[in-house]
Amino acid sequence: MLCVGQVYESKITLVGAAVPPSTATLTITLPDQSVQTLTGPWTWTPSGSDLVAVYDYVLPTPGLFSFAWTTQGPGTSPRPEFVNVEQFISIVSTAQVMAHLNKVKDTDYDELGQFMMAATELVEAKIGPCVPRQFTDRVEASARQVMELAVPHAPVIAPVSVTSVWAGGPAWDASVLAADKEAGIIYQPGGWAFWWGPWDVVYTAGRSYIAARWQHAALEQIRHLWETQRGSMPPAILQGEEVFTATTGFSFSVPRRVLELLEQDMVPSL
Repeated sequence: MLCVGQVYESKITLVGAAVPPSTATLTITLPDQSVQTLTGPWTWTPSGSDLVAVYDYVLPTPGLFSFAWTTQGPGTSPRPEFVNVEQFISIVSTAQVMAHLNKVKDTDYDELGQFMMAATELVEAKIGPCVPRQFTDRVEASARQVMELAVPHAPVIAPVSVTSVWAGGPAWDASVLAADKEAGIIYQPGGWAFWWGPWDVVYTAGRSYIAARWQHAALEQIRHLWETQRGSMPPAILQGEEVFTATTGFSFSVPRRVLELLEQDMVPSL
């Protein structure tokens, strides 16, 4: 699993090449479809009878990237490499996971990281955001003017901006905004209304403290995933359990003990 901020090594191998090509171009396509074109200079390193060039790229944002090399003299164009980058979040540390699984050596770092992120997504799906981060949501309203805007992710740490989606429409910045944090309501303390909606609302949501029961729920979910991946047959889904699909691609049953740890904090229909 590759995450934002990590380095991806993009590599091209010229098979049986005695000398470097006259030109080599690396084209990087970002998730927003903007393109970066790099022409070197490259350092070509012998590898047996081949020549290899490497470019270390710091992954700046989540999403799907492609890396495509082309050369002239000789002319080559290997198929591009597609790399999916995650915005890694976790409410538990690797050390906590290692201790919970009674592991001494971390020989499964990538797999554990995927489980940590999937378990965190599960907890957040039940109780709302835990890891503080910024959200942008479009808020509709049935009236032309409203006093409050309800956002889908709570608790809210701080509002950032409210902007009408219409060209030339009104906008409000953080200096005139406040929030009912637990309810996920953004309003203006001066009593003014928001008008000319709908609006794009930017805000930070999450928690500054992660309760022990939430951490233990994540650890128990990770243990459940770990055991089933090791070849053990998962038990039949019991009444009250459910199946959860994470954006990391995992579909898995949620043990009843995990749901019980989260039960008192669950929010409706996130």
